[in-house]
Amino acid sequence: MGDVFVNGITLKNIKVNEISGYSGVDVEFTINGLNYLFMIAKREQFFPLNILHKYKELDVCPLCKRRIYPYPIGQQPCLELKKIDRLLLERLNKFLPKI
Repeated sequence: MGDVFVNGITLKNIKVNEISGYSGVDVEFTINGLNYLFMIAKREQFFPLNILHKYKELDVCPLCKRRIYPYPIGQQPCLELKKIDRLLLERLNKFLPKI
């Protein structure tokens, strides 16, 4: 899949997985080599739920500046990406399955 550009941020390595646990879609992507997980609910329309850090090693998020511990302990929301979650959803829509 291609890259997505949103507000000066480049999302790379985009992977979409349908999830039955909450009837939705998980979109995994990287920003500056760091992993993130965008949880999206499937209803009549897609609805953004949360955006989590999913780091392999202890690091500082370049967006929200928080220290993030490795996954699964450090699976904390990225507050800066959460602010633009609807814009992210709009740009990622082309990768999502049809409802």
